[in-house]
Amino acid sequence: MHTLRVLSFAFLALIVLQALPARAQTANGWQSVQALPPQTRVQVKTDGHKADCVVTAVTDDKLTCSQSVFSRSEIRSIKLLNKTKSTVGGLLLGAGVGAGVGAGIGSAVNAGDKGSFVHVSGGKSAGVGAAVGAIIGVGIGALFGHSTNLSATTIYKR
Repeated sequence: MHTLRVLSFAFLALIVLQALPARAQTANGWQSVQALPPQTRVQVKTDGHKADCVVTAVTDDKLTCSQSVFSRSEIRSIKLLNKTKSTVGGLLLGAGVGAGVGAGIGSAVNAGDKGSFVHVSGGKSAGVGAAVGAIIGVGIGALFGHSTNLSATTIYKR
């Protein structure tokens, strides 16, 4: 039961951290893009596609990345990527959801089977279910957080 409380607290902390602004709001103008240092990871959305890239240079009318060159007129938005924060956020979210689902399944498995050889109390089976669910949820959540850029910050929007 102690594990379930710790995981519930971690899940609540994640929700609070995601609600707080990641950093002070930056201006959504092209000046923010021009201020980016080289090697900054960004996500660029154009009218045609979306791409994650590493900034190499920015001029008054274009953004040059390691793989592409985007003209300012075609760019719809630019976001700063923080893969580490997104991965950790997804990991915590997955652990919390997995623990909750696992606890529910664990307590339901042995709920009515008192004569079974492997029967344990509802609390113990819920705890085991929560632990197994959290372990599975950590992996799924980390993959989800890493691939979806949960904590990307928009710095330019047309």
